[in-house]
Amino acid sequence: MRRGASLDTKLVLGCMILLALSLALALGLITILGSEHARASRNLEALTLYRKVLTAANRLSAERGPMNSVLGEEPAHDTAARRKLAEFRSLSDHALAEIMPDADSGVRHLVTRDRLEAVQLRLAEARKAADRLNTLPLAERSGADIQGVITGMFDVVETMRPVVITAMVELSERDSALAGHAMAGQMLGDLREYAGRMGSFLAPSIAAREPLSASAHDELVLTHGRIVQIWQSLERQLALHSDAPKLVAAVEETNSRYFGAGLRLIAQLTNEGKSGRYSVTTEEMTLQYVPSMAPLERLRESFLDDMLAHAQTSRESSAWWLRAVIAFTVLIVLTNLSLLLAARRRIFRPLLRARDHIVALAEERDLDRAARTGNHDGEIRELFAALEILRLKLRERLRLTERLKVQAETDALTGLLNRHTFDRLGQGDPDFDDLPVETGLILMDIDRFKPINDTYGHIAGDTVLRAVAALVAEMVRKNDLVMRYGGEEIAIVLPNASLRTLARIAETLRAALAEQAIPLGDGTELRVTASFGVATGRRDGQGWEALIEAADQALYMAKAAGRNRVGIAGEQALAGSVPVKPSRVA
Repeated sequence: MRRGASLDTKLVLGCMILLALSLALALGLITILGSEHARASRNLEALTLYRKVLTAANRLSAERGPMNSVLGEEPAHDTAARRKLAEFRSLSDHALAEIMPDADSGVRHLVTRDRLEAVQLRLAEARKAADRLNTLPLAERSGADIQGVITGMFDVVETMRPVVITAMVELSERDSALAGHAMAGQMLGDLREYAGRMGSFLAPSIAAREPLSASAHDELVLTHGRIVQIWQSLERQLALHSDAPKLVAAVEETNSRYFGAGLRLIAQLTNEGKSGRYSVTTEEMTLQYVPSMAPLERLRESFLDDMLAHAQTSRESSAWWLRAVIAFTVLIVLTNLSLLLAARRRIFRPLLRARDHIVALAEERDLDRAARTGNHDGEIRELFAALEILRLKLRERLRLTERLKVQAETDALTGLLNRHTFDRLGQGDPDFDDLPVETGLILMDIDRFKPINDTYGHIAGDTVLRAVAALVAEMVRKNDLVMRYGGEEIAIVLPNASLRTLARIAETLRAALAEQAIPLGDGTELRVTASFGVATGRRDGQGWEALIEAADQALYMAKAAGRNRVGIAGEQALAGSVPVKPSRVA
């Protein structure tokens, strides 16, 4: 029987090895799904906090509404507007407190404590200035005084903006799949902020019963353009959420109410501002305009709800798969143990009996006892086939889960506006009706760009293009449009800019680019230069083609003069630094 016991031991060892291999595979699946579940949980937590950050920014913006009403009424201890202002201030304070990280916490946070404290400090200063002005009789408050208070609240929002941007970047870095959600959430917040600013630009003149200033009028026009531009980008992004009925309804309501009644009211008051004879007070304007912005609030909340719902669904799905695999692992263990017992009873014990029968035959004993065997190979093959099917399905699921589809209007390489947008400027596109007809144009072309690609490769060329685009976008004015015009050409459209201003800006860009070292992926740093052509003209009819031709000729003039220069339409190229080839920096 010792030989029989040896075969039984081999059976047990073989089944234990099979069990260990099955557990290793299951544990690998559990590890993968556990990581996916942990990632989904972290994403849900981060998105929840990001929503609170956006809500806090919105609260600060919304606080201006009741403040505008109070600025337009006589001093009083208890009015509806003052009660509303107190309520909104409380909401702002609570929203900021909710996103303030613990001072002793070592956990990585979407926002930093020092930046939030800077927001709270600036908010306190702005509120004090508003309260001081509110103690004066209405007749003693000038439009400039009221505008100063409102500008203070604008500064609070601008102080909060880096907090939102940092949170958005941090969220995107944690999981690139969240980048689209984070950016859309910020754009919805910006849409609400700029909509609120439209009323704030009018409030000082209405409260003081003064004609609308030229600067306020310009801000209204510029802000209207930003609102339209943001909405155009958002509509494409929100169209991807057609499976969310509330969000679709909010989009339709926004189009009908804010982009209908709301902007019509702003246009009416802007027109009345020419004479200073307004048909409403600041409180009446608030009561009429703020409800038209309510769809913007609902749109933002619907989008954030949908964003969190998708994150929650992702977390629940990963948890379901994790539980399923754990349950499947338990099933494997039980199945292996069952197979061990069944194999001993149905395979190895009959084989041992067959051995005994063979021995008996050799010893000429029990000649009438037949050996009974069984064949279970097919069942084992089916088990491993089932596991292989499960692995293939999981791999396909992970591949589908990691896929991200992002659509944008911008140039994919540089992040600038693309050539199509540039062409639309001179085609009478109604989206640009708010821009002045008189405009300036700067065309810049990176000098000797082909040798960069030939020497360092196209990847290095792409790196140079991105670096140059980032520098230009950072240095131009906030209302200028920066676009990728061609391969290594960038166009900058500057509304209402003189030729002298264009030349100064172009020279500043030229000098900054010449001084900047651009690092490549292998540690090499390059210095590059660019040539510029500037011109002014009109962007209507044939004027746009003439403007582009003039700027292009000026650029050609700068190239012909030795590169690294600014060419001015109708003048000689401004001498820049000594033209140099792209070079390494030690």
